[in-house]
Amino acid sequence: MKNKKGFTLVELLVVIAIIGILAIVALPALFKNIEKAKIAKLESDISAIKSASLSYYADESKFTDGNSISWSKKDGKIIINGGLKDDPLTDKIEGLGMPYNGSYVLSSSGGHERHLELLIVPDGEISKSGTDKLEDDYGNSIKIYSNQGRVTIKITFLNGDKSNT
Repeated sequence: MKNKKGFTLVELLVVIAIIGILAIVALPALFKNIEKAKIAKLESDISAIKSASLSYYADESKFTDGNSISWSKKDGKIIINGGLKDDPLTDKIEGLGMPYNGSYVLSSSGGHERHLELLIVPDGEISKSGTDKLEDDYGNSIKIYSNQGRVTIKITFLNGDKSNT
């Protein structure tokens, strides 16, 4: 008598087919969740930069034309102002996530029309649903430009003498 232990080929094929179907159904939902997490982290970065910069620029004398600070992320490392870390604003902002890598540039200008703008140039692609969420959350203070799949985001924190949200 033969000892009938183990699975038959048909049973194994059925199990593999079921696992394959589950994977096909689950993967799109997984990728949507990853995109939602990246957008949430990007919004967290924007909020941190906005809070720190509005606090830093509360003194009107700090608004000067051409005053800017930049952050870039490459190979998992955040580089501030091309490696210069002596800007006082950088001390106020810790732990930027920069989920799409790329660069952030915060610029200010003085005078009667003082403004404070954040320009985000991501390396990674942002989905249409992600850009729609950003537009919904930031309203008129955000402009999103797309050129051949590359997205550039411009957010105005201050425009003239009033604060934007």
